[in-house]
Amino acid sequence: MQRISGIFGLENFSSAEAIEIVSKMLSQGREISLNLEVWSDERNLVLGAAGQSVVDTNSGDTIILSGEIENTLELIDHLKSEGVQVENTVLLTALKAWGLEATLKKLKGKFSFAWWCASSEKLVIARDRFGIKPIYWCAENEKGAIIFASEIKTLLASGLISRKVNKEALIDYLRYSTVHGPLTIVEGIQLLEPGCAIEIYEETVNVLRWWETSKDALIKDSQSIKDTLLKAVNSKLAGDSPAIYLSGGLNSITLTAAMFQLSSQPINTFSVAFEGSETSTENEAHKISNNFATNHTEVSVSNLSIYKKLHNAIDQMDHPSSNGLRNYFIATSAKEAGYSTIISDLGCNEIFGENPSFNTSVQLMKHRWLTSWPRGLRVFVGSLLKTLSPGQTSNKKAEILASNYFDLEHTYPLARQRILDNQIKKLTPSIKLTRNRVFYFVADILRVGKAAFSLPFLSKVSVLEIQTYLTNTLLRDAHTFNSENDIDYKTPFLDHNLVTKVLSFNDSVKPTLKDIKEDIDPKRYQNNSPSSYRFPWELTIEGIYLDFHAEGIAALSDLEFFNKEAVHEFDSNSLTSTQQRLSLSTLGHYFKQNKLS
Repeated sequence: MQRISGIFGLENFSSAEAIEIVSKMLSQGREISLNLEVWSDERNLVLGAAGQSVVDTNSGDTIILSGEIENTLELIDHLKSEGVQVENTVLLTALKAWGLEATLKKLKGKFSFAWWCASSEKLVIARDRFGIKPIYWCAENEKGAIIFASEIKTLLASGLISRKVNKEALIDYLRYSTVHGPLTIVEGIQLLEPGCAIEIYEETVNVLRWWETSKDALIKDSQSIKDTLLKAVNSKLAGDSPAIYLSGGLNSITLTAAMFQLSSQPINTFSVAFEGSETSTENEAHKISNNFATNHTEVSVSNLSIYKKLHNAIDQMDHPSSNGLRNYFIATSAKEAGYSTIISDLGCNEIFGENPSFNTSVQLMKHRWLTSWPRGLRVFVGSLLKTLSPGQTSNKKAEILASNYFDLEHTYPLARQRILDNQIKKLTPSIKLTRNRVFYFVADILRVGKAAFSLPFLSKVSVLEIQTYLTNTLLRDAHTFNSENDIDYKTPFLDHNLVTKVLSFNDSVKPTLKDIKEDIDPKRYQNNSPSSYRFPWELTIEGIYLDFHAEGIAALSDLEFFNKEAVHEFDSNSLTSTQQRLSLSTLGHYFKQNKLS
């Protein structure tokens, strides 16, 4: 597993002490297969890596990298064409030749890195366009230094950061089952946002946003979406024999079709089967495999192993997320099937409009005429809905009807919200509700003058999905569990050329994912309504899953800022969804595992 960390500002450390702390952060008390490298300039900082690190002995510059720069050969050719000799790592050479922002814009891949520029005594920390590889930093610690790492648990292992829950982040989590960057669930720890870099010099921290998806989405070229997707997939096929997880959804079918067209050999696929929970979508994986003649492995998970595996998932979890349990079983199943590389469909649903939030947003826009009704009438209709069809869906509809706006800025944050504010007040009565961070983010990114303002409606929703749900839930979980299980994961749907191309299409002519699949392979596999496999605990919480869930709820109830009776009442309410319940129990498990309070 690749892991990087460092400490900037050694005024309150001896060099030996700082080196020992960084070594402890990297190992976290566990065996690590890669060699640890720790370097210090003896005066300003200590950098450490379990993976790739380079020290330029001539200049004193150092770089540590988590992830992969995929266009290394292209960069070498570019540097050589300008008469630049590549003496060490391509990335370090490029940074010294072109500077930070120009280099970042030329990079392709998933990465986070730290670069110490010795001549200017400046530390740079940077992250890829979509945040596939995370990096966290903290300036609030007992030594007054800036500490950074590729994982939250790596930072906590320093012993310098208080294990306190960030209350604003907690409210954000209760609303959305995640915490949106730059906040994290741990007080004082920040997440560097996607497409950003920070430059740290003495006591100054400057943030540079070097990539903004919306801006490039306004640029059009002549290459088709199909060709751009095939090119993106083809770029991920090098290395160990990769495999695709067959979820049964259209996203994995499209990815399989693309790889089938590109590969001269049978492609590898795998799926997960839980004892006693066979579903039609499980069978769908076998149908997909048969249609594309793949080397397919079905990994079986026995009931006897479930309980232990669920706790292993919590142990590996870097940030609370009920979605993380799914990622754990996919990553461990890939490992059990013998694969070290998977081709992921992450980002597919967000750019092609396959998530339910797209249809919800479109329907709400079509019903904007309801704002012409008197507000009192709308409130009455909302109350009637809650009476006739009680549940979260009706509660959300009632809130929207009671508001004066049906535009995306107001409806999207509510449509995405998992637990509503009036419910949160009962769960955490001692914590003042903070502003809805998703609302303010959406209002800012869609305001007049911003690039996203000029995008077509569906592309606006895509940008919001990418920068909220994808970045702060799906990509963070994918990094955590694949890295913990030594799985390299590649994300062709997050090729920035593909993303910006799809977002540039007007709604009336934008192809659907089904259109793209048919364009790639019109005959081989037909299914009018494919659906992704839902894991057992996502359907109903019973048996072994109920035992695990109850432990998490008990742990959450014991925290002083939760109302024990309200938590149990909410959890036992028949109108509370499985997703809502899992969101709470996962949080309880995470707090207990990481000793947060």
